[in-house]
This record gives sequence, C-alpha cells and structure tokens, in this order.
Amino acid sequence: MRYLRSPRLSGLPDPSGLAALVGVLLLSAACSKGKAPALEKSEEDIPIPDVPVPNESGPRLGAVADRVPIHDRPSRRGQILGHLRAGATVARAEQPFSVTGCDGGWYPVRPRGFVCTGVAATTNLSHPTLAAMAIRADRSGALPYTYARAARDTKWFEVDPDKGTAVRPLGSLRAKSGLAVVGSWSAADPAGKPLALAMGTDGRFVPTADVEALTGSQFEGAMLSDEVALPLAFVVKRGVRAWSLTRDEAEKGKLLGYHDRLDLTGKTRRLGATEFWATKDGRWVRLEDVTIVRERHEFPALATPGQKWLDVSVVTGTLVAYEGKKPVFATLVSVGRDRLGVPGGTAMTERGELSVVAKHLTAAGRDPAAFTEGIATHDVPWVLELSSGQLLLGAYWHDRFGIERSQGNVELSPKDAARIFRFADPELPDGWHSVSPPPGAPKTLVVIRK
Repeated sequence: MRYLRSPRLSGLPDPSGLAALVGVLLLSAACSKGKAPALEKSEEDIPIPDVPVPNESGPRLGAVADRVPIHDRPSRRGQILGHLRAGATVARAEQPFSVTGCDGGWYPVRPRGFVCTGVAATTNLSHPTLAAMAIRADRSGALPYTYARAARDTKWFEVDPDKGTAVRPLGSLRAKSGLAVVGSWSAADPAGKPLALAMGTDGRFVPTADVEALTGSQFEGAMLSDEVALPLAFVVKRGVRAWSLTRDEAEKGKLLGYHDRLDLTGKTRRLGATEFWATKDGRWVRLEDVTIVRERHEFPALATPGQKWLDVSVVTGTLVAYEGKKPVFATLVSVGRDRLGVPGGTAMTERGELSVVAKHLTAAGRDPAAFTEGIATHDVPWVLELSSGQLLLGAYWHDRFGIERSQGNVELSPKDAARIFRFADPELPDGWHSVSPPPGAPKTLVVIRK
C-alpha cells in the first residue's frame, strides 16, 4: 500500500517487536477498564492550586489510554480542560502535586491542569504503548494523519493475547468507511496465514489489502486581503461556463472548473430574467451557476473589535471568518440536508448565535456512524464543538462543499477545517488532543443563519 510507505510513517518503531505488541495489549486493556477509580473521601472540594507552569523542556508524561482527561485541579471532580490521546506526551512538573485519589500522583502539566498517572497515563516514557503509538498528529497539514478508506467490507482485528504474533477478529468495517492509519504490521490470521495489517489510532488493525489511500478534497477557500476581497464566487456544479456580454446579448465562454474561485467586481447586469455578475478578469457569470459570498453591511452586536467569529449561511452553504467587522477568510461548507426544516430534525443545522466550547484534533470518543449514513467515519479531524452540541469539522470523505449533505454538522474541506481550527480560540496546547476555553478566556463565536 502506497500510503503505508508515506514519509510521515518513516521512523515508526517496528510493530512486530514484543514491546509494541505488549503496548497495544496494554492500550486495549486500559481503554476497556472505562471507569475511573472511585473518589476518596479526602478528595472533597479541592481548590485550584496556584502552581508554576512546567518547563517546556522538562520531563514529560505520556497517555496510554485512548482518552486521558486533564483536570483543572488534582481531583476527578475538577473541570475537564481537555484530553490526551494514547501515544501523546506532554511536559509535566518534576514531582506530583499530590497522590490524593490517584495512586500514581497528580502531575501539573503544561500549560495548565493536572493529569492522574497510573492506569491511563505514565511518567515512564519507555512504556510499550508509547512506542506502539509513536506516530504523532501533524497539526500543520491538511489532515492530522494518513487516511484510508475500506475498499470492501472487511474486519477489524486485535492482537490475540494468547498468541503474541497473531490477531483475532474483533468486528466488521463496511466498505467506504474511513480511518486514520498510524502504523503497519504483519501477523498471523486465525488460520495461521500471514496477514499484512494497517494499524488505526486505537490500536486495532485492518488488512492492508482491503483499504486504499484517501487524501480528501483538495478544495480550499480564500484568504481575504486588499487584493482578494468580498464579493467573490465559487463554482458549485459542473458544466458551468463564463460569459461575455454585449449590449443586449450573452455569449458562452470557456468552461469553468468545479470549485473554481472567481473574484468579482460587484457590478451586475440583467438580460431578461438572468442576472450576471462581472469578474475582475473581464468575464461574466450567471448568478444561478455560482455561489456568491457577499460583503456584509450589517453586523450582529457580537462583532466587536478583535472578536473572532464565524458567519455561516445554511442557504448559500458559505462560511466567512471575521475579526470584529473585518472578514479574513471565506469558503464553502456543507450543512444539514434538511437545511430549513423543522428545528430539532435529525439532518438540520441548528441556527443561532453560538460559541466554540471545545476543540478536538479528531472526534475521538464519538460514534463514527454519526457523521454519514451507512458507513463509519473514524478519526474525523479538526473538530470545533459548538454550544448547540453540533460540530464544525473537516470532512475527508466527500467533495460536495457548497451543497447541503451533512447529518446536521457544518462540514468543511480538510484544508479549510485545518485553517479554521487554527484560527479559533483556544489554542490547542502541545501534546493535547482536545481543549476547552479556560474560565474567563475569550471564546470564538459562531453565527449560523439562513
């Protein structure tokens, strides 16, 4: 498989080694425990301690369970500030702050919060799970991992605990389902035959013969400036042409590409019942053929100086990122299929003035079947969780941006979702997989309207 030889996978510890196998086993065991240890009686109403921020170059701790919470205080009753994911490491203090309710100790981590070490996290950086899950997410690219799609119905496998060099079936994966791949391994199947496997982010495996590389849509919106400004247009269907206009006639020009961006002058003309918009390169396009992102002249009260906010229109399928009243980025999105349906519908994008309450590098812990119908989409990237419960995310499984098609979430192309993820507050700290705004910190706001 070509993607298994990607440079981003080079340097991966050999998963056929004993330590990596044990690591995957321990990861599976840690995740299967599920419930946290019971609270101790002395762990009541612990205030938030004022502790120094651990040095960036100091010692680290690592996550060995699928989701490790970061609390605002050394207590399981504390507010969860974010999560680590298996294989991630984060800078920590030299010594634990306390061991109350946590046998391994509560360590302050960078830049804030406390992590309980023991079953789910460790200060032992040679822990086999950290070696097995050595591939780190790429936060600078369009996708945080290498992605693949199931080419046919196939099976999930896990390490067979009774046979260290073999796997056993764990469940099914339907054709067209997507997942991130963080490693490869060769093991014996239940019949004893050699099987080449691709490893997912949760330590499970799929046969490499049953998956194919998936890069996601290459569409991206426009950074706005003095040279590229609103209004602008995007082509959202195929077979669209530019036009040239005379005094009373329109003549077809060359075909435009699907998802082409057109910079507009703002000038319009109407011939009969058809409205045309002028482009900056001297051509014209029909309004019915394109999606136009218009300049806004009226603003909500939340558009205060320096406030970051996102303006989403479910009718046009567009998103504009603002700082105050200054637009900085414009693109296409896919919203719920029932875009103007009954509120609370299963495929409707809820409208209103919302806020970003959490950011997730991927939608770890969420039902992978909830994003599309009939297939599972694992490791959905660049997720902004909104106060409505809806998500703004990167959809790596389609290229239909500008057309309603989602289950109710706001879907962007991977490149656009990565850009918006980095734009939105709060910043995701190094090593963290998810983060919520600290109390009193600025929040990115989201307006979803018709």
